[in-house]
Amino acid sequence: MTIALDALITKAQKEGWASTSGSIDMLRISAGLLGLTEVPIRHGDPALATLRPIEQIDAPPNSLSARYGTGDQPLHTDGAHLEQPPDLVVLACEGTSATPTRLWMPRRRESERLVMEPEYVRHGIFLVHSGKGSFFSPAAVGVRFRYDPGCMTPCDERARRTAAYFERFLERATEHQWDQPDTILIIDNRRVLHARASAAEEPEREIQRIAYRLKSEA
Repeated sequence: MTIALDALITKAQKEGWASTSGSIDMLRISAGLLGLTEVPIRHGDPALATLRPIEQIDAPPNSLSARYGTGDQPLHTDGAHLEQPPDLVVLACEGTSATPTRLWMPRRRESERLVMEPEYVRHGIFLVHSGKGSFFSPAAVGVRFRYDPGCMTPCDERARRTAAYFERFLERATEHQWDQPDTILIIDNRRVLHARASAAEEPEREIQRIAYRLKSEA
């Protein structure tokens, strides 16, 4: 599975995401053999987390669930509050789920080169709440994203336009359906924004998540 995971990561880096079938335990073994570093998204939590729909009142501060509850989530990247966000996010579902994961990334048709347009997305400044402190950051550096409206507050007009920009593209996102058991979705977390559709009608939904930093940046 090591070779297969290597190929899946290459595909995700090229196309934004890749999916396969298998177990999260086997994927973690393969990731370790490839030299990937597991990244806990929340301080004190294990690297492998089980995501469930949470009502606003029960959600951790600055989380998307604290703002949106079990409803539609906005496009975001995971670990945006970290100084160095993870490169890859892996989502896995042992069963099936009627709630899709939405995926979006910009693409320029003539060259298929990933771009960030318009310019204000690179220059708008957000205050990033990291839990223990805060820092300032744009939503993108080059073609690499850092964006999560749960933990990032716009500080200027360009940042507010950036937030509105991402909101507009939610309806254009690709929907990944969890209609087959033991499905694994690998997302390039620095070039793709993702979101969960409303899970209000599926309170029992469970998705496992683990994030990785690539060996070259570990």
